[in-house]
Amino acid sequence: MNETKFINELSADEARSYFCRTTSYFDMELPPYFNLQPLLEFTLSEIATLDKNALRSWNPRDHEGLNYTLMFNKDGDIGWRPFELMHPVIYSKCVDLVTQEDNWRQIQGRFAKFSGGIVECCSMPVVAPDADGSAKKQQILNWWKSIEQRSLELSLEYSHVSLTDVSNCYPSIYTHAIAWALHGREKAKADRGKPLLGNEIDKLITSSREGQTNGIPQASLLSHLLAELILGYCDTYIDQKLKGTSGIVILRYRDDFRIFANSDADCAAGLKAVSECLHMFGMKLGASKTERSSNVVLGAVKQDKIDALSLTRRQTTLQKELLIIHRFCNQTPGSGATKFLIREFLDRLERRLPKTAWKIENPTVLAAILLDIAAKTPAVFPAVATTISKIMLYLETSEREDLFSLVERRTKRIPHNGYMEIWLQRIASPNYIGFLSTEAMCKLVEDETAQSLWPNEWIGKKDLRDALNKFSIIDRSILQDLPPDIQNDEFDAFWKEYG
Repeated sequence: MNETKFINELSADEARSYFCRTTSYFDMELPPYFNLQPLLEFTLSEIATLDKNALRSWNPRDHEGLNYTLMFNKDGDIGWRPFELMHPVIYSKCVDLVTQEDNWRQIQGRFAKFSGGIVECCSMPVVAPDADGSAKKQQILNWWKSIEQRSLELSLEYSHVSLTDVSNCYPSIYTHAIAWALHGREKAKADRGKPLLGNEIDKLITSSREGQTNGIPQASLLSHLLAELILGYCDTYIDQKLKGTSGIVILRYRDDFRIFANSDADCAAGLKAVSECLHMFGMKLGASKTERSSNVVLGAVKQDKIDALSLTRRQTTLQKELLIIHRFCNQTPGSGATKFLIREFLDRLERRLPKTAWKIENPTVLAAILLDIAAKTPAVFPAVATTISKIMLYLETSEREDLFSLVERRTKRIPHNGYMEIWLQRIASPNYIGFLSTEAMCKLVEDETAQSLWPNEWIGKKDLRDALNKFSIIDRSILQDLPPDIQNDEFDAFWKEYG
């Protein structure tokens, strides 16, 4: 197994290149014909030649909707999250600024300074081992080792644990805190108008969001890096507040905290310190997600994962297996454990499809249950779409079209279903099934003349503006050669190993 490598261990040039990957720019699964890397590399090369004041003179903050927003639901209820694809020009300028040799060295130095205290940061973004590797797989493996396994190890030393997280973290981050994290709070406040690295990044982020200072875009490696800088700096305040306190260890994975101690009182002291320090940065803990346990082993592993592993998943029919997963999903909407349950189901489905026993199953019923699972846990939709596409392989053409029509109608009943429609289009296109969507990313696939997701009229350089208006993020060579069923490596392969 390759040794884990973190983003802050790359050289400035390596980081610059890595930030231009499609999966670095947007870390949700997309069909393989979405390729943003050429666009990002082109924009970065153009931005690097611009005068440093040119972008500011174009006044991006005066324009509405520069970032493309894809709404995503975590739990099938009210847990909406806006995933923002930053305008490529502003994103590239941020990358250009962050990865200049001296600036990157400063960022690395700050991360080094934040380490070694009571709070152990376990969420530094992990780098994929090769160009085709999965950074998400490596990141989840790092979570398993540094959070779940480390928590179990700490049960030998501590009797109590409190688990909590930041409520609505990324939308709550105060953008001026970027400068605090890079230069220190007092210096950043005193030099607010000066061209400090943190101030320049702050201005770029807010310029893409109409000047808003509350919140940073979600779903990019750049945002994860900035969040780690701010939370890492907050860790130093927690460390100071608990200085001289023995018998407390805190693990932090991004905005999730685990506080270990040998009494309820010490755990409460740790929680109080975390809460007070986060408040200084405009963040607060989610009271509904704060749990306490006097059994560290039980507290170390998420209850939904234990419940999922306890299910009797193998049944005489696929329908019965799905009904068990469906019940679990309704009891724990949004659970990450649903991913590995669906992935296991997909493995068994693929083994049964070529066999005669498959003929006793009702494809429409299987699709109905799968889509209800996806409605409760939308993050599993790529795997659900994959499963449905493989069922369709074994149907006659008319049956295939009828099933897809039912799936499409069911999906349209789910609000803000753009992300789901992206994957439905992946099924429809190679199967020559008509599919119309209002989702802008789908329109890029349907219409070769509709090329830009982002408004570009604000860009003051005509050559760049014209180039961006024509630049396609769809790789038509991949689109033309798509197999009719979604391949398993098109979505996160680590789902299979989650349990």
